[in-house]
Amino acid sequence: MAAATPTRGLLIVFEGLDRSGKSTQARRLVDFLNKKHSGQGDTKHTAVLQAFPDRSSPIGKLIDQYLKKEIDLDEHSLHLMFSADRFLKNQTIRDNIANGIDVICDRYCYSGVAYSLAKVKRSR
Repeated sequence: MAAATPTRGLLIVFEGLDRSGKSTQARRLVDFLNKKHSGQGDTKHTAVLQAFPDRSSPIGKLIDQYLKKEIDLDEHSLHLMFSADRFLKNQTIRDNIANGIDVICDRYCYSGVAYSLAKVKRSR
């Protein structure tokens, strides 16, 4: 008998304006999915929350200081730091999805694009 192919997890991303409820909705979805799966006796299929920036990482801590206006960074450096922050979590996200774990993101690369483009100085 062949081994069952594990079901891949999902990548679900919450994007939106600051203070629009993304974090709340992302946490609520993780809780809902975990309760749903445990109620069905499925202990392998779970959901995890991944927030960006990851304020627990060294890069995320610098980003957090910038967002709190504790330090000043130029736009290019900030963009690279946001990209590096996501890159550091890339393999974990891929592994979780491959192992059937749903990854719920509070922001992702789309926020980085939007914020970077908003900071570009218009040249004319």
